Amino acid sequence: MNTLLANAIEKMGIKFFASINRKKSNSQIFKECNKLTSDEIKSIYSRITVFNKNEFFDEPVLINKKVVNGMDVNTYTMPSLYIPIKKYQNIYNTFSENKNIYFEHMACKNSNKKQKTALIYLHGFSERNYNNETKYLFANLVKQYNDLDILAVQQPFHMLRSPNNQPYSGAYIFDSCPIVTIEGIRQSVNDVSQVISYAKQNYTKVIVGGFSLGGHVTSFLGTCDDRADLYIMGQAGAKLPETLNYLSVCPGLYAKKDEWINSGQEFELLYDPIELLKYNPIIPKEKVVSVAGFNDRLVTYERVEELRNLFKSQYNIDYKSGHIGLLLEWKVVMKPLLKIIDEELGE
Repeated sequence: MNTLLANAIEKMGIKFFASINRKKSNSQIFKECNKLTSDEIKSIYSRITVFNKNEFFDEPVLINKKVVNGMDVNTYTMPSLYIPIKKYQNIYNTFSENKNIYFEHMACKNSNKKQKTALIYLHGFSERNYNNETKYLFANLVKQYNDLDILAVQQPFHMLRSPNNQPYSGAYIFDSCPIVTIEGIRQSVNDVSQVISYAKQNYTKVIVGGFSLGGHVTSFLGTCDDRADLYIMGQAGAKLPETLNYLSVCPGLYAKKDEWINSGQEFELLYDPIELLKYNPIIPKEKVVSVAGFNDRLVTYERVEELRNLFKSQYNIDYKSGHIGLLLEWKVVMKPLLKIIDEELGE
């Protein structure tokens, strides 16, 4: 794919996602914490450990069963054990839907074999459901690796965790205020760590990873939880605050950004606690897989290189197009990615 075509696809794709995400969140919902300055936010997070491993979990409860493409797809839920900071506590308590973790467990239909490996998968920003991944990605993986289970986690404010007053799935993770974004990512890291704890008790090996938002959450996991056997950081880079500064697929954030800047705040400093470069990796380089598009306009290749340098990632997979173009170059990425999985997990 040439650069001209890659840029055209990226531009059209970003315009489409900006359109379906055009409805803005109500700022009044976050009035208790949307006036905090960057200095106040820095002070709050300087007194706590921002990202934590969570070795505890409540036994997941089955809430739904279905069969898709010859694969059992069972939805489970368990409480999120994440504890918000005090400044966010009252707002968090209004989001009852967000207090439970949901994940879709996928395996070969009627398989009685105790599965060997779990892939904990994390979706991207504003994803409405896992339908496409289930039909076109997960079903093929399960057929190819009959000892593989998929645990597709629903991240905070997305899908079944979407509050009733939220304009679209995932909106509040970015279209809210800095504290809610920071806490949403903290909660996601904590929740996925709980799912890792569950997986470690039920599987021989565990892979965790995702793309876009899911890739970023995986990178933060790599600074606090080293229990997985492989970490796939797809379409993720360092300098997330900088990425948010240009996140055109979330128009609501753009509108609020202007208000904060006009009030004298430096936008990126408001999100300083989710700057990956502030943290030290605790996972070895051979556990890290980074996937990036040369023409990505949402997560630039320069930011990806900074992530790779931080983790000293042993496995780097590049494709020619951008964030949106990955849909067209999926096979280009999957071939080397599956080879890495085979090598590292001894398939």
